[in-house]
Amino acid sequence: MHGLRSAILSGEPASGSLLTTKETCRRQAGGGSLTELAIPRVERRTTDQRREDRHWGVVDRAVIVFRRKKLLVRVVNVSSSGIMIETEIQPRIGEAIAVDFEGFERLQGIVCWVKQGRIGLDLGDGSIDLG
Repeated sequence: MHGLRSAILSGEPASGSLLTTKETCRRQAGGGSLTELAIPRVERRTTDQRREDRHWGVVDRAVIVFRRKKLLVRVVNVSSSGIMIETEIQPRIGEAIAVDFEGFERLQGIVCWVKQGRIGLDLGDGSIDLG
């Protein structure tokens, strides 16, 4: 029987608090950051599930503002509603990142995914004019 449950049923004080148990788990997990947690795919994608085409070579690089710091990053591909960048930063899913393309106004992106040095940013529907 679980220690906390047996303590409740017997009326004795629990030997360790739930907070202590959570802290122990976090320490064993190595810091508690979800960005370093790999979630493997069970099966390979069989169809292209994207809503729109990706374009390579449209833009080579961009300047992003990440946690008040400007960084030059490589742009892997672009679609009308998002971009994939390559960088060593570790943002959280849902975190906002500003994107500056040379000669254009600043765009706000939301982190959709982070994987092996690449980040997917959602810029909203139709933020980038590719036509």
